[in-house]
Amino acid sequence: MRRPLLLFLLFAVISILTRAPFFGVEILDMDESAHAVGSWTLLDGGKLYQDFVNNKPPLLYVYYAAVQAIFGRGLLQVHLFTALIVVPLTALAVAAFFDYDKKGLYGGILYLLISAAFLAHDMHSTNAEILMVLPGTWAIVFAKRNRMFLSGLLFGLGFLLKYQIALGILAILFANRKGTKMGILALFAGFLLPLIGSVAYFYATGGGESLFYWLFWNNLLYSANPISFHEAIGRAATYLLPFLIVTAPLWWVALKNRSNHFIFVLLLLSIPPMFVGFRFYPHYFIQLYFPLVILCAPVEKRNLLVYSMALLICFTAVNFYLYFGKRDIYRERDPVYQEVAQRLKSDPSYKDATLFVWGYAPAFYYYAHLKPATRFVVMGQARLTGYVSGNLGSVNKPTQGVAQHWDWLMQDLQKNKATYILDTSPAAIYRWDHYPISDYPRLKNYIDQNYTRLDEIDSVVIYVARRPRPRSSAGDGPAPLQLSDR
Repeated sequence: MRRPLLLFLLFAVISILTRAPFFGVEILDMDESAHAVGSWTLLDGGKLYQDFVNNKPPLLYVYYAAVQAIFGRGLLQVHLFTALIVVPLTALAVAAFFDYDKKGLYGGILYLLISAAFLAHDMHSTNAEILMVLPGTWAIVFAKRNRMFLSGLLFGLGFLLKYQIALGILAILFANRKGTKMGILALFAGFLLPLIGSVAYFYATGGGESLFYWLFWNNLLYSANPISFHEAIGRAATYLLPFLIVTAPLWWVALKNRSNHFIFVLLLLSIPPMFVGFRFYPHYFIQLYFPLVILCAPVEKRNLLVYSMALLICFTAVNFYLYFGKRDIYRERDPVYQEVAQRLKSDPSYKDATLFVWGYAPAFYYYAHLKPATRFVVMGQARLTGYVSGNLGSVNKPTQGVAQHWDWLMQDLQKNKATYILDTSPAAIYRWDHYPISDYPRLKNYIDQNYTRLDEIDSVVIYVARRPRPRSSAGDGPAPLQLSDR
């Protein structure tokens, strides 16, 4: 036990050092702000997929909620915990695969360096992929030790973070194709246990149908949304090709030393998820690091460590420029989110207020610390307009959306009485200028009847709910003067 503990402490120090330069960036990826708001829904007693909807599995929000319940609300706490615990434990799984020997030490350090040496927007943010890899890697370790039930259990937990991690089960089946049936049964029993428990919980709390709708049907439509060939090639050239170039030395060593057929199959199975929707988000590549490092570790080439360190230094400089050099590169760095939040906090109606944002901008909820007035915090999943995140072609095809989603939106707004409504379309945040409120009569009429224009900050229009004036009965004279009328 002493050696694993010492290795974990070493890996934790290296992890912090590699990721510390960007702890000052509160929102690395816009998705993080949505995850935080979803976790606040849980912490405030709300229900996932009913009071807050997205296409992400439930354990992602449970993780965010658990960290913030202990250390306080905010993404800094989540980033620190991920860098201090999740990433080092994943590196420790690399070491455990080699029984904590010299190859394990080499592989763990290589994993920490190379996994931080790309775009911080994706590789340093606390996304579902970086979380799912932790149980997935330990599942592989336990499968190697023939502890199949525990391996399956970890894959089941990983599946509740992001689905593609379960492809590792196929690699285990390949490695154990001559094994006992009892081992296979134990693997699947362990895998199904968290899934059955999760489904049973949601059905017991009245959210079973919502769980199925948002995680299966709506998620299937999102993943299958067609992207143009031209855009797919452009995204591949922007993200996939650079990733393959910078990791080429690892691929070269891994392909030369593929004698471990189990891990080589795992590497091959980790490739298809990169092509889902042909969006090529860099966080889709995180799943590749573990099998790549496992295949490279037996070689123990110091030049790979030197290369990874040099790569990390170069990308740290690049990421510094991207986040701190020009704020118009990453929209997450736009000061408009905090400026609007400060304006809302200065308004007399702020206390116990609720908020609805018309646009793909969950960061407004995050910085304003206001409860969402609708389940649709992530407009990339709300099929109100035809907008699909990661698909530029969708913005050229505005639609009136899905009628049922519009019914849900208006029901939420009527029920929760949004105190503020933000219109981001004039600000063109994430191309929302293609969806002006004037094109959506149900929402426009609702705002016209119930809200007044409060302010405009950097083209983001702020509406506030009209305060009802007390009515006087006939013959009683005018209503008494209220302080708010002065």
